Amino acid sequence: MDGLAANLFSRYNSIMRATFLGVLLIAGGLFWVQVDQSERTARTQLEARLREAALALNFILKASADNVDDLEVEAEDWLQTNTTPPEPPSALYTRLTARASAGLFTLDRVPPPYTTELIGNLTATARTPDAEFRSEIEMALSLNGRFHAIGKLLPNAAWVYYTSASGFINIYPWTASKSFKYSPALLEKEFFTGGLPNNNPKRKRFWTEAYVDEAGKGLMVTVATPIYRGKNFRGTVAIDLTLDELNRFVKTWNDGSGELFVVNDRDQVLAHPRLVTSKDTAIKQLAEALPAEFRTDAKALMAAAHEKLASRGDWLVEALPLEQAPFRLVMVVHHGSLVLEILAGAGLTVLALLLGLGLTLILSSRLTLAGFITPSQKLVDYIAHKLRDENTAIPQVPEAWTPWFKTIADVFADHNKLAAIQNELDIARTMQQSILPRRFPSEPEVQLHARMLPAKDVGGDFYDFFWLAPGLLGVVVADVSGKGVPAALFMAVARTLIRATATTSDGPGACFRLVNTLLAEDNDTAMFVTVFYGVLDTASGEMMYANAGHCPPCVVSPEGTVSTLPGTGGMALGVIEDMNFVEATVVLQPGCKLLFYTDGVTEAFDPALTEFTEARLRQTLAGTNTIPVAAFVDGVVAAVESFAAGAPQADDLTCLALHFGPPPPTTAAGAAAGAAMTAGEV
Repeated sequence: MDGLAANLFSRYNSIMRATFLGVLLIAGGLFWVQVDQSERTARTQLEARLREAALALNFILKASADNVDDLEVEAEDWLQTNTTPPEPPSALYTRLTARASAGLFTLDRVPPPYTTELIGNLTATARTPDAEFRSEIEMALSLNGRFHAIGKLLPNAAWVYYTSASGFINIYPWTASKSFKYSPALLEKEFFTGGLPNNNPKRKRFWTEAYVDEAGKGLMVTVATPIYRGKNFRGTVAIDLTLDELNRFVKTWNDGSGELFVVNDRDQVLAHPRLVTSKDTAIKQLAEALPAEFRTDAKALMAAAHEKLASRGDWLVEALPLEQAPFRLVMVVHHGSLVLEILAGAGLTVLALLLGLGLTLILSSRLTLAGFITPSQKLVDYIAHKLRDENTAIPQVPEAWTPWFKTIADVFADHNKLAAIQNELDIARTMQQSILPRRFPSEPEVQLHARMLPAKDVGGDFYDFFWLAPGLLGVVVADVSGKGVPAALFMAVARTLIRATATTSDGPGACFRLVNTLLAEDNDTAMFVTVFYGVLDTASGEMMYANAGHCPPCVVSPEGTVSTLPGTGGMALGVIEDMNFVEATVVLQPGCKLLFYTDGVTEAFDPALTEFTEARLRQTLAGTNTIPVAAFVDGVVAAVESFAAGAPQADDLTCLALHFGPPPPTTAAGAAAGAAMTAGEV
């Protein structure tokens, strides 16, 4: 037991070390799982943020696009509605043509109530205006109100203007002609050529490339749309937008691990938090905004990152096209910085987890040692003392353990009592077996053999045989109600009474009458015994018998057929006093066998609770006329046990076989039949 206790402590320490190591491994695994999951989440969040930013930027660009579209609608509606020039001419038109003698149409002098804050300056080369030219100028002048509204609504709108294929421009905000005026070179600019029918047959809104403003307002881009009167192209309306608004937008990204920038369909960088300002005089290209390792393969990178987050080297890149303009919103994030940021957050969590787990393990180890391991060792020692039958007091242990020690003490006390009872039962079994005959007669005229298998340590079945006189053999088989010790005691009394009265009684019936009266007197336990008692004359084969409620014996004829002895209608002994018992007589033929048995044979059950039955017993006995009595009895027992197939024995089982006449000769057929019956195969 000392070795067991030492082994217990050793295993406990090993378990605690393994547990701590397991916790470390699990914590490490959880850490990497958390990092991996956090990285996935961070990627998803980056994609979501990029889409939110794209929506916001689309909203900004939509304001410019919508206003250009509104200008188109207003201009074309005016042209379609006013098929002839208005009469009289507008005040602005009158003032415009006032300086025609100077070779130039301008609005350098603005007539009241107009002011330079409300209108643009329309400049054109002086010419003799025809109706078409005059109508178009009046339409351009009608757009001033819309120009003024756009200037207020769009803070990044540098210029709003209408450029005519007829050779004039109306531009807002108002600028004196000495600073800017119409020039045929304007018709070569993209804000005009992009609207020409050959370049824009579908009359769609278009965006120009980025360029440096000639008036000194820095980098900008133009959104424009063509104007038609019917099928005739007249010119374009346009809004010049500075890149300041886009730059302010991308700077709000504020992500320490990455940047956001805008490029157009010509790979020009329109907005970047570091590379682009409205005062730049040179336009940056896409390659300049990408990490150095991707600058030689910028187009391939953008194709891979189109609307999905692409991982390249140590970078994450995604480009989302915008709906309102041929621009792309590009996100570039340094993967290493992102992972380090995740590790910094996760590391604190894991460190706190490890510290918590470590403290928990230490505390649980101490509590387990005090509350379980030490009491367990004392319990093992206590059991060891009890096994050595030492009178040991219960040691000092936690209160919760005291019932265990008391239970062990009670178990050992009960064990000692049970051991004493078992010892007494062993003695009782030995005594019971000793009072049953174990030497069986094997005479030329008769041979006997018997077996008794109690269901418990001792049983209530018994068999007996005795010589009443030379050539006169008494045979008894009985079954006491119940099992165990009470049945065994009643069996001993019944056997003694039967044997004592048999020698003085005038036949089995008289014997039963006397024994029944003796057993029934003061029978407070209400126990009874069924008995078959027969007296055989070994010279003539005549057998007188009486049956007190017992199973009728089976008769195997010399030819191997099976029958049963007729009953005598007697009641079990010990039930009612002063009963008479009828006798019967049968003459046995030489070579026949009798099987006396108790109901433990016919009422045996298999695991499915199927009964063995008398019919199965007769089937087992058929053809066993050539088998010696010992093999005959063993065969019956084997057949019952084979049928039971391991099911618990429910009742005592007793068999006694009697062969009348000389023993059967030993033949090959008889030996085979005996072996088969003994094996339970019959």
